[in-house]
Amino acid sequence: IRDRAGILHGNNHNIPAFRWYDRQAKEIVASSNPSFVAGLEKDLSDGNGLLVDEGASRGNLFSGDAPYVMNTASTILDRSRFHTADFQSYFLDPYNFSRTLLLSIWDVILEMWQFRKARRNNVYPISDKKKRGGIYPLMRVFMTVVMRDLNFFTLLGDIYAGVPAAYATFVGYDEVAHHSGVESEDAFDILRKLDKQIARLEKAAKSAPRPYHLVILSDHGQTGGATFKQRYHMTLEDLIRQLAREKYHVQGDVDVHEDWSHVNVMLTEAANQQGAVGRSLSRALKGRSEEGQVALGPEGAAQAHEGKALDESEDGEEWEPGSTIIVLASGNLGLVYGTEVPERATLELIENIYPGLLDGLVQHEGVGFLLVTSEADGPVVIGGNGRYYLDEDRVEGENPLAGFGPNAAQHLKRNDGFKDAPDVYVSSFYDPEANEGAAFEEQIGFHGGMGGYQTNPFLLYPAELPLNGEPLIGAAAVHEVLKGWVSSNT
Repeated sequence: IRDRAGILHGNNHNIPAFRWYDRQAKEIVASSNPSFVAGLEKDLSDGNGLLVDEGASRGNLFSGDAPYVMNTASTILDRSRFHTADFQSYFLDPYNFSRTLLLSIWDVILEMWQFRKARRNNVYPISDKKKRGGIYPLMRVFMTVVMRDLNFFTLLGDIYAGVPAAYATFVGYDEVAHHSGVESEDAFDILRKLDKQIARLEKAAKSAPRPYHLVILSDHGQTGGATFKQRYHMTLEDLIRQLAREKYHVQGDVDVHEDWSHVNVMLTEAANQQGAVGRSLSRALKGRSEEGQVALGPEGAAQAHEGKALDESEDGEEWEPGSTIIVLASGNLGLVYGTEVPERATLELIENIYPGLLDGLVQHEGVGFLLVTSEADGPVVIGGNGRYYLDEDRVEGENPLAGFGPNAAQHLKRNDGFKDAPDVYVSSFYDPEANEGAAFEEQIGFHGGMGGYQTNPFLLYPAELPLNGEPLIGAAAVHEVLKGWVSSNT
């Protein structure tokens, strides 16, 4: 979410992760909730986003201030924005409907066969049946077939209509790599199919009424490895619960990631369309909708969970006010918030209120480093055998950021300044020789933290477009480049 906000709006301030704790509102907030994303975009946007000049947003989290949007989470309930009738025009076409239906059925069969093959061949790491069984094959179809084809259908229309600029997100590889592995045959199969669709766009651009450049952007990569729970038979939440010594109630987040949010955004848009298709979907999903938003799968539980009183556990057991420790996860990044004090706790206060917590975390073999802020020294990165004082650029003992990339300190220092930064950022270990880390979520391919391929985004662009050759560090820098290209070609 942070990268997408920065790319489309040039501003991604105070977005610690996919889900975080809002201290002022005293609730867990998540970018899987369209209402929250709409409010977040309002706060971040200056009205001059990447697509503001008659541009189009297709299948995105944020709109980039585009006047033409489809399947975009931040505008899904804003009827003042122009939503096209692409759902109806696409699915009411007999060829499109039958093609998508057949490809969807095949993808379900393919997923079931691929998972069975991986289990038979004793592939490790591998997601468990809970993550890849049940309804997952149907949910995967939305990412790998339905969203892909709908996005391409709409982009083709944008090209032939002469839309100045269109930005679309394709999440198929990301979704499959989370569950099947970063370099699995399953994930590469998705990339090959995506390449074929890009070739269709290139062909269409040659006959468009105006010249077009195709730019392919990956805002992050993925790092692989067995999960923290698979390795150590406990979650980060469990570890902190042990270290809290039953003095504090430890509350984790609902086990849900952005995959279900894409499904729900698409269904919400479809159900709010005028016509027979919209009315039928609206009736069918009435029991799983709230204030016009569809909430299927664990996502519904997550939205109900957000805003829950923090002095009451899931089973109704009451705790003393302020005695809750909140543990959230985004890939191999953990966020730990204490509610003992209303503001972010300093290193000195943490060691006083939660004695042994920091040392217990950093000495665990699955933890790479912690980031806390010290009243005396500012942001401090703590490793098992050393500390890095970011303000002074000074290392004591071993550098805990060794192996995490040349820009790790710069990014951590910025994140430390966020208003809703956690009391403790926790990063899993990263093994550069094996190129592995350990997600605190149940994903064997992950992103959200540091270490490995996840910190290797790329920008593939035509050579004739200008670029000054300076390193692009941060999503806001990418926004400036793309904004310049869009402005010079409209």
